[in-house]
Amino acid sequence: MFKNHPWNVWLMVMVLGVQLLGALAVLQDFRWWFLPIMVGMYLWMGFSTTFYLHRFLCHRGFETRGWIKFFFALGSAVGLAGNPSSWVGTHRFHHFKSDTAEDPHSPLEGLPYAHLFWVFKRPREFETHSLRWAADTRRYWYVRWMERTWVYLLPHLGCAAVLWAALGGYGLLWCLYFPLLFVYNFTWAVNSICHWPTAGYRSHDTSDRSRNVLWVALGSLGEGFHNNHHANPRCAAHGRRWFEVDLTRYLIWTLEKLGLVWNVVWEATHEADPAPEASGAPAAPAA
Repeated sequence: MFKNHPWNVWLMVMVLGVQLLGALAVLQDFRWWFLPIMVGMYLWMGFSTTFYLHRFLCHRGFETRGWIKFFFALGSAVGLAGNPSSWVGTHRFHHFKSDTAEDPHSPLEGLPYAHLFWVFKRPREFETHSLRWAADTRRYWYVRWMERTWVYLLPHLGCAAVLWAALGGYGLLWCLYFPLLFVYNFTWAVNSICHWPTAGYRSHDTSDRSRNVLWVALGSLGEGFHNNHHANPRCAAHGRRWFEVDLTRYLIWTLEKLGLVWNVVWEATHEADPAPEASGAPAAPAA
């Protein structure tokens, strides 16, 4: 969809630079007491994408308390996932045009393109369309504020500063950028590997090429059961069988039992996502 657009060099330098910092961690001294911090950061940043951006904000698979939304919105910014409105708008458009020439990140253009390069080719005009497709998300003041790049970067820079002060430079690399390297690539693998025709398996006959890929699901906290998701986008459970380990589903279930999550869509439903037309979006934004 974006292959003929120019590269966003600044974004490319930032995203690849963050991944390079994660890779450089392996050259630094490691302390075993870094491990719980690393796991905690991985889960915070990972669930901020799966629980908050995807299953709540994009597909409205449940409702939850305001402080939980804000906590995970901060986590998404710490993990540099992209401003929430743009993330949601792009993903909704992906569902609308999945595995067609207008899909923002289909492997029809090759795995590298679907995995990462589409991010660097996405034009500014599409960002504007994305905001319109996610107009309902802008009811939250912090989502609107995070559309400003300097505001969106503050949680990440603040977290990095705290880790630097507490753990030093090598602790910062191990505890923030090393987990972020894996969060990034497992998230992107859902777009690339989980739409590759020979990967994994299919449980549902959907109109796209989505696949369930167990190893991607394990690293992406359940998102890799992508065929299940495309068959029932609003369902809060992507793992549907006993062997389909879906950590985000278990988190939602636990919070529901604690009274912190409600109106959970556990079963397959034909109810659609929030309609783009209801949010003032165009019927088919042009690339």
